Amino acid sequence: MLEFRNVSKQYKNGVNALMDVSLSINDGEFVYIIGPTGSGKSTLIKLITSEEIPTKGEVFMDQVNVGALKHNKVPIYRRKLGVVFQDYRLLPRKTIFENIYFVLEAVHMNMVAARHRVREVLNLVSLADKANALPDELSGGQQQRAAIARAIANRPKVLIADEPTGNLDPIMSNDIMHLLAKINREEKTTILMVTHDDSIVNRFKRRTIVLEHGYVEADLKEGGYLKHD
Repeated sequence: MLEFRNVSKQYKNGVNALMDVSLSINDGEFVYIIGPTGSGKSTLIKLITSEEIPTKGEVFMDQVNVGALKHNKVPIYRRKLGVVFQDYRLLPRKTIFENIYFVLEAVHMNMVAARHRVREVLNLVSLADKANALPDELSGGQQQRAAIARAIANRPKVLIADEPTGNLDPIMSNDIMHLLAKINREEKTTILMVTHDDSIVNRFKRRTIVLEHGYVEADLKEGGYLKHD
């Protein structure tokens, strides 16, 4: 489904963010992307979301060359992706229901179908009772659940979770990990999770891609633990 073919990315300032990266991620996988600051994690994600274009090599999603997409095709392509950030990015003046509905409205989903889908994902993330709450009335963990619900509302093929537990305590982090596993299992969504949290990688074992200085240092197919100093 997702394939990097000998991908390198050099920025205009001369920084080589990725060097000859080749990897494949199949439908339905749950994969960690780990590595120290500056290892290329953010660039890898930006190449998937078409925020950046490879200097060399190709990135394919569902056999579509992402780097070759015309500008007007990028928004349509991005409908295949859901993205969750550690700072939630919920619209502060909209209720949780409205935050999720807004995404479906933007892709012109039928109103009845959209409202049904919002209720469905709120149940999935255990926030049905918070539908009419504003974001600042929720805890950090609940806001992250709402952000995840919004990201999966349009049934993306891939959910990119960028440090989704970065602002959460260990108990809430565990809850989010169980939720992501549930989405991976029940929604059949491929999940790429960028994280610095070695304890999570060690506890919830999944395939782990380790980046170091722009190279794929390791690809641990059965999950594993690598401590970064």
